[in-house]
Amino acid sequence: MITKLLEKEGHLLQGMTCQEWKEVVDLLAAPLIAEGAVTEAFAESAKEAAEQFGGYVVLVEDIAFFHGRPEAGVREIAMTLGLLEDPVYLFEKRIKAAFLFAAVDTESHGELLKALAWIMNDETCLELLRDGSDPGIILKKCKEVEEQHEIS
Repeated sequence: MITKLLEKEGHLLQGMTCQEWKEVVDLLAAPLIAEGAVTEAFAESAKEAAEQFGGYVVLVEDIAFFHGRPEAGVREIAMTLGLLEDPVYLFEKRIKAAFLFAAVDTESHGELLKALAWIMNDETCLELLRDGSDPGIILKKCKEVEEQHEIS
């Protein structure tokens, strides 16, 4: 599931340079907006959620999980991943890699979180993300984890 979403053209951005976390969200939302998976309102919703709930989006050290409300312009399940050249901070929590995911409803939101949880439970995956490794290597490892846990 995660691999299929990230394999799409422009969904895995390497070497991102951003001044602040809001810029990360904007850059991650851009390909999803361009392809019509979400609207600009979704990107704003993701930023509002991060501001409202604080550093909760950094669930794993150095890795952020941005998402907005389904009713805020999500047209289809989608995801992007950004690997930052230099870290940014959200409420004193460092971000070196960030996911932006869009779910159409509560069920798809839960499925995405479950799939991400397996990937974030794999130390090799975490290391690859934190190090800003080659996207092909990251996708290969994510696919291995998904196959191991039968995530489709």
